[in-house]
Amino acid sequence: MLDLDSYLLRAFLTVAGIGTVNGAAVKLNRTQAAVSMQIRKLEELVGVTLFSRSSKGLELTSHGQIMLAYAREMVALSDEVGKRLTGKMIEDRIRLGVVEDFAAGHLIDILSDFRAQNPKVEIDIIVEPNRRLASLFEDRKLDLVVCDITCLSRKPTLIWTEYLMWTVRSDFVVDAEKPLPIIMFEEECPWTLPTIAALSQRNIKWKTACVASTLVAMATAVRVGIGIAPMMLTTKPEGCRTLDRSADLPGPVRIEIGLYAQPETAEGARYLVDFISRHTAILSS
Repeated sequence: MLDLDSYLLRAFLTVAGIGTVNGAAVKLNRTQAAVSMQIRKLEELVGVTLFSRSSKGLELTSHGQIMLAYAREMVALSDEVGKRLTGKMIEDRIRLGVVEDFAAGHLIDILSDFRAQNPKVEIDIIVEPNRRLASLFEDRKLDLVVCDITCLSRKPTLIWTEYLMWTVRSDFVVDAEKPLPIIMFEEECPWTLPTIAALSQRNIKWKTACVASTLVAMATAVRVGIGIAPMMLTTKPEGCRTLDRSADLPGPVRIEIGLYAQPETAEGARYLVDFISRHTAILSS
C-alpha cells in the first residue's frame, strides 16, 4: 500500500509546473538538492520514472502524466480537509484574464462551482483578445490568464486542445461553384494562420466575407448569414449549425489554450488553479 507524503506530491507538482528543479526550489523555498531528493523518493515509492530531460528542461513521462492528475487531486483534498476542520475560509481577490471564446463556454460552470465553495474569493474577469491578455499577464496586471499558448513563451500549467468548427446559419447553403465566404479573425489574432492553413490544406477556394474582431461580431455575422465562421462548439450561436465534414470543405481548426499563473501568486489564485486542474474532464473537448 502506497503512503504518499503530501510534501513529495507538492514538490512533484511544482517541478511539473515550472519545468526545472532549480525553479521549483526557489518557489518552494528549499534547496535544489532537497527538491531533487523528494522527486527521487517519490519515484522510488511509485516504482516508475516521472520525469525525462529535454532541451527545455524536465518533462513528464507518460507515467508522470498519470501521476499529475492524482497528485493534484490528493493535494487539493488535503488542503480542503484542513480548511474545513479549522473553519478557515480563503479571502482573496483574483485577476483572471480569459479569451472571449473560452470565457463564453467552458469556464462558466467551473467558476460558478468555485464561487459557491469559496464565497469570500472575489474574481475580476478580464476578457480581451489573446495577445492583449498575454501582454497584461507579462506586465503582471493579471494573476491568471487563459489564452492561446503561442502568445506566451513560458510553460502553461494546463493545456486544452480545442477545435474551431465551421459554423453557418441553419438555412445557409454552400455553393460549390463559388469561393467559400469566410468570416475571418483579425490579422493579429493567433488563430488566423491555422484557419488559413485549414483552408489551404484542401486547396479550397475562399474569400474573406467579413473580419470579426470579437466573438460577438463573429456570432452576429454568422446569424446574419454573411458567411462561414470557425467557432468553438460551445459558442455556436442559436439558430446555427456546424458544417458536415467532407472533401469539399475545410477540416476543423486545431488550437491550444493554456492556463498560466504568475510564479508568485496569492493563495486564492493558487487554489483556483488547483480547482480548475481537478475539473479538466469538464473542460476538455
